[in-house]
Amino acid sequence: MIKFITDRGLVINKRDFGEADRYVTVFTENFGKIIFLLKGIRKSKKRELNSIDLLSLSNFTFYKKGENYTVSSFNGIESYSNIKSDLNRLEISLYFVALLNAILVENNRKKSLYKIFLRSLEFLNNNENEKKNYILIGYFLHYIIRDEGLNISSGEGYNFSFERSKFITENEKYIYKVSKSEKSLIEKFINNRAKDIDEEIETLEDIKKVVFLFERYLNFHLGIDIKLKNYIMEG
Repeated sequence: MIKFITDRGLVINKRDFGEADRYVTVFTENFGKIIFLLKGIRKSKKRELNSIDLLSLSNFTFYKKGENYTVSSFNGIESYSNIKSDLNRLEISLYFVALLNAILVENNRKKSLYKIFLRSLEFLNNNENEKKNYILIGYFLHYIIRDEGLNISSGEGYNFSFERSKFITENEKYIYKVSKSEKSLIEKFINNRAKDIDEEIETLEDIKKVVFLFERYLNFHLGIDIKLKNYIMEG
């Protein structure tokens, strides 16, 4: 007897297969990352096909047959239309998606990260302020750092050591030099005080440098190669 399961999730990747089938990678609330098979979907004329587009939140009813999870039905919950109609917000969202595709392991439940991703998309969908959105990127990256079991501490000096995960006074191979204002920003993130970042005082350039440090730190420790500059068009 086939056991049907229903869960909601966010589409983070898709790949066509054969003449009409499609694989979609979904970050589900209760089961983590799952790759679903949708048979014949590319020949379908149903209106709800946008429910399996990238960056769509949908309900999925599915079952496992052999090594495949096959979707029997789905319906859309949220399409994040404001994100998809705004290039800047779309670029940030696609950066988040690329990061998740790089770090998530199939069938590994990550409910807290799922909620953070969902809240991040909701924030982006309702906010156009560039500085606030970069603060969000910093928050999202630091959350992943913690979620992966890593920990950044403050320490002395302004040389951040990727190997030691803290600030040091001496020079060594894998360091990133920051200013006093940048270190202050980093300390707000690592002490869970991102809400205390003053948008009128903190410069966008400082926030971007902190984002760059967090990104390099993740790449260094997780062996991935995700770069925001590949997703953001500036100028």
